[in-house]
Amino acid sequence: MSNRRLNQKRLQVFLYITLTLGIALAAAKEYFHLSNGQGGQDWQIGAPQVDVMTAQWQRSLGEVRAFALQLVNRDRQLNGLPPLVADEVLSEAAQRHAEDMLKRQYFSHINLEGQSPMDRFIALGGRGGVGENIMQQKGTLGLVLNYQLIERCQKGWMDSEGHRQNILRPEFTRFGFGIALNSARREVYAVQMFALQPQ
Repeated sequence: MSNRRLNQKRLQVFLYITLTLGIALAAAKEYFHLSNGQGGQDWQIGAPQVDVMTAQWQRSLGEVRAFALQLVNRDRQLNGLPPLVADEVLSEAAQRHAEDMLKRQYFSHINLEGQSPMDRFIALGGRGGVGENIMQQKGTLGLVLNYQLIERCQKGWMDSEGHRQNILRPEFTRFGFGIALNSARREVYAVQMFALQPQ
């Protein structure tokens, strides 16, 4: 092999290694770096509630539901609002909707039968007006149910004006959370539900 071809081959290997390392470092930063930023001009978001190590551990549905409520209340209280309380019927409605969107591959507040969040809540025996935030994420490597995933969902909703309005709506008193994921397909659907005090 000539010196020129050898040098070209070495350059190709060097560029491949450099690119691979760059991708690995970017993925590592995304995996280990926890930051929510400062919020916006007229709203604030709290700091992550877990450290880098505990954020990665796999959690049960009950654990992530409690953590999702903790994060919502962190951000409500930071913005001068009273905390919400967990509501089992809201969580059941949210969970069923997350699982349905994953199973039937759609992303909407209205399900394929035309039922709204309020319809689904009432069908389970719920009372009071409701609000709903939904989230869909695809293509995530190493997807597991953990606190980092819930932190990212909350940050995404807080960074979106319409979703943030639900989280920070003063009239809401109750909260439910549902999440469904398929690690093999690298996709997750999450649902926050909020309700007014029933009359």
